[in-house]
Amino acid sequence: MKITIAKCLLICLSISSSLFAQDIENIHNKKPNTLLEFSQIEKYYNEASKGSNVVPDLDIYTKTFGYLLVAEYSGSKREINEEKLNYLNTLFKAMQFPHKASEIFNHEVLVKFGSKKYWLPIQTSLIEFWDEELKAENKALIYIRAYGSKKGKEEDKWLFTINSFNSDYYNGLWNLALEGFNNGDTSNAIRCAKKMMELDPSDGRNYSLYGSYFYNEGYPDNKRLLIKADSLYQIAEKLSPNYGYGHYQRALVKFLLGDYEKAWQAIDQAKSLDVTNMDNSFLEDLENKLSYSTYLEKTKH
Repeated sequence: MKITIAKCLLICLSISSSLFAQDIENIHNKKPNTLLEFSQIEKYYNEASKGSNVVPDLDIYTKTFGYLLVAEYSGSKREINEEKLNYLNTLFKAMQFPHKASEIFNHEVLVKFGSKKYWLPIQTSLIEFWDEELKAENKALIYIRAYGSKKGKEEDKWLFTINSFNSDYYNGLWNLALEGFNNGDTSNAIRCAKKMMELDPSDGRNYSLYGSYFYNEGYPDNKRLLIKADSLYQIAEKLSPNYGYGHYQRALVKFLLGDYEKAWQAIDQAKSLDVTNMDNSFLEDLENKLSYSTYLEKTKH
């Protein structure tokens, strides 16, 4: 009867704003899809890597990590800054990459994170798709490789390259969260889920997903966590009443809380919304606690 990660799709858990300070190696690692805010990456490269330059003319150089960011496109594109390209060529050579940066990057795009804008080089193989899919003020998930920084204007400072992107950023986050939970990368999956809640707080499914975290943590008898899950499912129902699977989730938690009438009520609502993939063993357990016919009799009074 316990909801699996695959059934829940993903789980949302609030992350403290002090995450960077608490677990720097967890969020700065070799995994290419670590979702962060740009400010967290800036902080790492500004603070953690001072004095570790391998190229004297660079302001900062440190380990190269891959990140996932939600960026807003400004609508501006240009040929890559020659100085920046030369620095990248030097870095690629120092790191014994098989190709020169100039063989991979010809353009850079101006992207926005909060109130700040930055020119970031983008792979030549991506630029045609970027132009087709993104217009000014459109958001996208961008997958960057971070190398360090150079001196100069703030918007030209960072030697971060765009190696992939997804213009369908919201669904992209859902898929990445699901992948993270299924592959054991829970911390990143949680960050993806939290970002979805930030991007669309009116989407009740996000509250349902958040509730699923507490359901799984509270299963089968931690009443405090189960009540928390139930309260989030209730919010989800108000925001997205046509999300059928959310009603089924609430039936599960109501059963564990001993409210069998509300469990049947939620089942009826889920069925009315064409939810068919319900656990038969759960329905049997509910029937044994309170038969459906008895429930119907009670609702008549």
